[in-house]
Amino acid sequence: MFFNHNGLSLVLKHYQRGGKMAMLLGDKYLGSRCERSRSFSEWRLLRHMRALELPVPQPVAASCTRHGLFYRADLITLQIDHVVTLADHLLERECDDAGWRATGACIRRFHDAGVFHADLNARNILFDAQHNAVHLIDFDKGCFRHLGESWKASNLARLQRSLLKFKSLNPRFYFEENDWNALLEGYNRGQS
Repeated sequence: MFFNHNGLSLVLKHYQRGGKMAMLLGDKYLGSRCERSRSFSEWRLLRHMRALELPVPQPVAASCTRHGLFYRADLITLQIDHVVTLADHLLERECDDAGWRATGACIRRFHDAGVFHADLNARNILFDAQHNAVHLIDFDKGCFRHLGESWKASNLARLQRSLLKFKSLNPRFYFEENDWNALLEGYNRGQS
């Protein structure tokens, strides 16, 4: 939910379960310690990534409301101006090679910092086509990983599956194999 408060453009994220667990628990999560809640974990991760100057939203507040053995959670971040999700952009028009390379280079920055995005998909990449600026959002269940390399390839494969799924659902979705190759080119150029 987007809203304004004291002159700030903000985004409220309410944590909501998906899949079959949503029918059983809705927006409730097991746990009695708010400092371990999903909202506070994501808030701390965003703060750490901002300190590393990674392109993520600035966290403003996190909340956790306990209900017996369960809790409900929310996160507020500053809104990033002049962006749309990569998925929405590709439903409207093509992304040029420079945009794809910028996307790959952005993901590489996160990987080089050891940041694992648990749900890297075309809806969690924000894109400013005018400046080829890329941000990542939704770090629920994200973390820092410093051991091994296979998670990086899995992360990229997750994104590719997302793009292919969008393409299968809408033939006008502007994504082709050469776009993926440009993304990988940007990713590999960003190598430390």
